[in-house]
Amino acid sequence: MSELITLARPYAKAAFEFAKGESAVDQWSKNLVVAAGLAQDDQILNYFSQPNVQVEDLVQLVSGNDASDEYKNFIRLLAENDRLSLLPEVAELYQYYLEQDSQSLTVDVFSAVELTDAQKQAMTAALSKRTGKQISLQTHIDNDMMGGARIHCGDLVIDGTLRGKVDRLKTQLFN
Repeated sequence: MSELITLARPYAKAAFEFAKGESAVDQWSKNLVVAAGLAQDDQILNYFSQPNVQVEDLVQLVSGNDASDEYKNFIRLLAENDRLSLLPEVAELYQYYLEQDSQSLTVDVFSAVELTDAQKQAMTAALSKRTGKQISLQTHIDNDMMGGARIHCGDLVIDGTLRGKVDRLKTQLFN
């Protein structure tokens, strides 16, 4: 996964910088979300790798009729470099750059049980204070978790799970 992110990073950065310069950030974001969804389908991924498929056919499939010429050129570049499979990572990084630019951040919180509204508000306030950004929480229930929570906030991961605490205690005892 980290290798895919590394490969996708220059494409996502270039796409974001271009879209920002053209004041088309939201449209590119929507287009990339759709393209990423296509690239996650196994049949379409298989189609991307067929040797007899023309680049223009791939561009048409991924970008559709309503996309700008610049967006189609971006998709063409990905197709010519056999990088269409990176579209989910490109879209994810594009969204990250958009959030960084707009001073907002989407945070994923994984917990064993549903968080109360008070817990969500406290977590949002603490993360907002720590990052200096407006926080949008996305909560997920992880049935494999015994207790606690794990927070993914951009590059920051805060592991407050029971297993994480036991692992840290074990490390302290044996080192």
